[in-house]
Amino acid sequence: MTAWLERLAQAPDGFLVFAILAALAGLYFGFTGLRRVRHIEDVPTARIRSAPQGYVELIGKARSLAGEPVIAPFSRTPCCWYSYRVERRGERGARPVESGSSDAIFALYDETGECVIDPEGAEVTSSHKTSWSDDGSGWGAHGVHARLPSLGPTADLVVDVGGGVLEALGSGLGDYRYTESVILDGDPLYAIGHFRTLGANAHGGSLEERTRAILREWKQRPDTLRERFDRNRDGQIDQGEWEHARAVAAEEAARELMADQHRGPLHVLERPAGGRYFLLSNLEEFALLRRYRWRMRLGFAAFIVTGAASAWIIATRW
Repeated sequence: MTAWLERLAQAPDGFLVFAILAALAGLYFGFTGLRRVRHIEDVPTARIRSAPQGYVELIGKARSLAGEPVIAPFSRTPCCWYSYRVERRGERGARPVESGSSDAIFALYDETGECVIDPEGAEVTSSHKTSWSDDGSGWGAHGVHARLPSLGPTADLVVDVGGGVLEALGSGLGDYRYTESVILDGDPLYAIGHFRTLGANAHGGSLEERTRAILREWKQRPDTLRERFDRNRDGQIDQGEWEHARAVAAEEAARELMADQHRGPLHVLERPAGGRYFLLSNLEEFALLRRYRWRMRLGFAAFIVTGAASAWIIATRW
C-alpha cells in the first residue's frame, strides 16, 4: 500500500488532470443517477383518464398515430420512435459523425384512455438497441439502405450484413460503426413528464387556424395545388383561383372541426418546464431503477477513488 501511494505521489501532471476530471465525471453521474432514482420512486403512477394536470408518471403501451409512418433509418423498421448514431473508429477511439432521433408524436394508451406523446427533449431508453460494424456484427441477414447527409459523397450506404459486407457508393466507410434504437408499436411504455389536457376542440384549433394550416400544407405541394385550382391552365394560381382555393380549404376545415366535436379531450405528455426530468422507456420500472442505481453507485465510487487519488497527489506536492 505504501509503495502504491509513493508511486501515486510521483505520477505525472497529466495523470492528476485525468484523475480530477474523472472525479468530476463520477460526481456528475452519481448525482444524475440519484436524481433519476428519486423521480421514478417519488412520482405517483396515474391513469390517463384521471391523471392530474402537471408532472405525472404513466404506464401503458406505445401506439403509432395515423399519418406518415415513422421508419427507422437503417433497419427500415416501422416504429413509434427511433434514434441512430454513426461513429468512425480511429487510433484514439470512436469519433461521432452523425446522430439523430425521431421527433414525430405517437401515443401511450392504457385501459382508461390515450395520451399523445411529444418526445422532443425526452431521455429515451429502449430495449431494442442494435449496433453493428462493417463486418456485420450484431445484425441479422438483411440489407439496409440509409442516407446520412453529413457524410457528403459517402452519404449513400448499402449494408449487406448477411454477407458481412459494408459497401459505400463512394469510399472510406470501412471504419464506421452504426447504432440504432427503436420503440415499436405495441411496446410497453413507461413515461414521466408534464401532462396536460386540452379541450374537445383542441385537436385543430379555430376554423381560421385550421384553414390556414390546410393552405400551408397545399403550398408545400405546388404541383398538386396547380392541378386542383389552376382552372385556366396557365401554370399560375391567380387571385381568383387562390380565393377559390381558400373557399375549398375553409369547407374542408369546417368538416374536420365538425368531426372534432365528437372527440373527447386531447391528453398530451411533453417536456416539463424548469429542467425537470422527461423520460420515455420501454423498460419496466424495476429495470430502470436497477439501471439508474448502478449508475449512481458507480459514479459515486469513481468520485471517491479518483477524488482521493487527486487529493493525495496534491497533498504530497504542495
